[in-house]
Amino acid sequence: MVVLEAVLPGTVIGIKTSSGVVLAGEKRMTYDGFILSKSVRKLFPITEHTAVGFAGLTGDMNFLYRVLKTEARNYELEHGREIKTRSLAKLLSIILYSYKLFPMLTEAVVGGFDEAPSLFVLDAVGSLLEERYTALGSGSQLALSIIEQSYREDMPLEEAKNLAIKAVLAAIERDVLSGDGVDVLVITREGIKSEEHLLARSTTR
Repeated sequence: MVVLEAVLPGTVIGIKTSSGVVLAGEKRMTYDGFILSKSVRKLFPITEHTAVGFAGLTGDMNFLYRVLKTEARNYELEHGREIKTRSLAKLLSIILYSYKLFPMLTEAVVGGFDEAPSLFVLDAVGSLLEERYTALGSGSQLALSIIEQSYREDMPLEEAKNLAIKAVLAAIERDVLSGDGVDVLVITREGIKSEEHLLARSTTR
């Protein structure tokens, strides 16, 4: 993976189990030491069974989300079916690589459920790896230390969700670039369920 000189702000997590994929990310946007927003989205559903999460600059995240959403929709119209998770990850890899001379300041995790769950992680120039779990951004080392203690691939999806939330909260406690709550996407054969957990309360939608 490419190592950027700048620390990519934020914390985003992906966990794959035998029954689905969990993506989780905190909600803070910072710039030059200032908190600009406490309600930024870093997780984005792309199709009914695939989603992407980003750590890095908000502008780059939103640009990549719009491109992926458009390309996925075009694929569905042309082929009559949703784009597969691996194909979406490869598409994002090509997009990121096309900007290699002036890289996007972002890392990405792509999760989805086709015939089975899958999880991919990409760096700023499109290097692509398939993983069982990952953490990206300035709080990644803190989050990984939590995940590695408890992860197993056959863990129930609810347990994986709680582990992802716990890992993001651990990063929030110690990383000033992360904070203000946790967004969660749970991806199964049935589709994507979205949750928002604020530090004082939580809602499900």
